[in-house]
Amino acid sequence: MDTYRNYGRSYIPRGFITFAQILGTMITGIILVITIYFLLTDGFIKEKPTLSALIIGIEVYFLWKSIYSAYVIITYLKTASDEEVIANRYILAVLSVGVGGIITPFILTSMPNIETESSLNPRAFLAKNLGFTMLFGFTLFLVTFISISLSSGITFNELIDTKSDFGLIGFLSITLGIVGLLIGILGYGLFARSNASELMKEKNLQGYVMQVVGVIFTIISTVELVFLIMMSIVRLIGVIFQSFACMNRYDGFFKVFAILFAFSRIGFEIWYVTWVVAMYSRIISGLWSKEQVVRINNFEKVDDIRVQEQNAK
Repeated sequence: MDTYRNYGRSYIPRGFITFAQILGTMITGIILVITIYFLLTDGFIKEKPTLSALIIGIEVYFLWKSIYSAYVIITYLKTASDEEVIANRYILAVLSVGVGGIITPFILTSMPNIETESSLNPRAFLAKNLGFTMLFGFTLFLVTFISISLSSGITFNELIDTKSDFGLIGFLSITLGIVGLLIGILGYGLFARSNASELMKEKNLQGYVMQVVGVIFTIISTVELVFLIMMSIVRLIGVIFQSFACMNRYDGFFKVFAILFAFSRIGFEIWYVTWVVAMYSRIISGLWSKEQVVRINNFEKVDDIRVQEQNAK
């Protein structure tokens, strides 16, 4: 097993986390392909082009986020010690959360609470990486949304005409995309520098601006998690209605099996949603908890102690 600055066996399942990240990215890509297939097959994309473009654009954004977050997390795992990974698990979990990313955040949030120290400034780390995610992601979103919408025969003026339903969707989507792009530029522009954490602490205009931007990205991360929680609850409600509708289709002997299947499906969905809500709630709590992040003042001393412990054995 790899050591990763632990001078011994690592207790962090790095290989499994890497696999989970790759799997989550693949699932996100598959979901995008399936979505496009059904939108084209059902003719929905022709009937509601802007809504279809919005759905595809959002999934393209999450696919990019999944790819980039996988790169960031896998790269970090190669250099960080067990203590650093545990201390920063909630920050990494925020990056790993997505359409297909539920395994990695579960692993990270299930790690034990130990007295450990971290060299990461959570708000600087989030602002830099989420900033780059939003910068490139919302660019992809805008290109995807506008190109699909215009390919249906709609002009750009019609696309942003708020007097029509599809125009209202277009206007709000483009506005959201531009705002997200600008926030991404601001975040990455301020925090891309290697000394961003130190600059953020300075008592000057730049330091205060960076602190505000850091809080904004923490809020954005929280809103995204809350949105995913709401989506899981909506999914549960949908499954309940579908299950009861399925029961009403059968009579007699087959109705018994339909009822058993329906309640089994509802039970599984309740378990899944409860698990997701609890996990994302832990991430939100850990993200805002000051106790979760303690800075390392001199990590070399920690390494020296670990070397001495290994030599003593």
